Amino acid sequence: MYHNKLNIKFWEGGSLRDEVKQKLMQIGMKWAEFAKIPSEAIKDIILVGGNANYNYTRFSDLDLHLVVDKSQIADCPDLLDDYLRDKKKLWALVHDIKIYSHPVELYAQDESDPLPANQGVYSVSNDQWIMEPRPVEVDLSDPLLIRKVRDMMERIDDLIENEADDTDVLRKLQKHIRNMRASAIQQGGEFALENLVFKELRNRGYLDKLSNHIRHLEDTTLSL
Repeated sequence: MYHNKLNIKFWEGGSLRDEVKQKLMQIGMKWAEFAKIPSEAIKDIILVGGNANYNYTRFSDLDLHLVVDKSQIADCPDLLDDYLRDKKKLWALVHDIKIYSHPVELYAQDESDPLPANQGVYSVSNDQWIMEPRPVEVDLSDPLLIRKVRDMMERIDDLIENEADDTDVLRKLQKHIRNMRASAIQQGGEFALENLVFKELRNRGYLDKLSNHIRHLEDTTLSL
């Protein structure tokens, strides 16, 4: 969905509403404490994604990123990335934090990582735009987009309906979808085709459907 103004739940006059900004800062610092990220390693706290752009929906998260100097956190960046991902997953399991009904999604990125291309990036710490969002026409009736979404939905449905019980295969598909989106955002921005596919799958409940099936299989395997 495309809008001609930012989500009024969070924005007023091109700036974050004060209560939203304060709450996002509080959440960001609480997550840093949870993930044991020292305050001196945090260079910025930024908001990206649909709710920092014009293509938000009622499903859009508040994508809150801590921009950090990873060299001040640990000496082994590969292990650190795994550690931060695990902390993100654990946080999501034990917390359900929302602002005006929209979930807050936490992530830590290195200060050298490129910012998302062609989309809005807002510094919550400094209360100003790093990159202002720009109007982009999105054609959700694009036949290629429709075909890619349909193909992925059918793939997920086939695996579940045929009672696929190979969690490695299912997790590989889950990882493929996640990597597809990450690569698309980095190269083409919020409106890249693969990211639109991801959003459509999420909005139609297919990402949850896949995750729930994997969780069910793992619980069954561990049960007696």
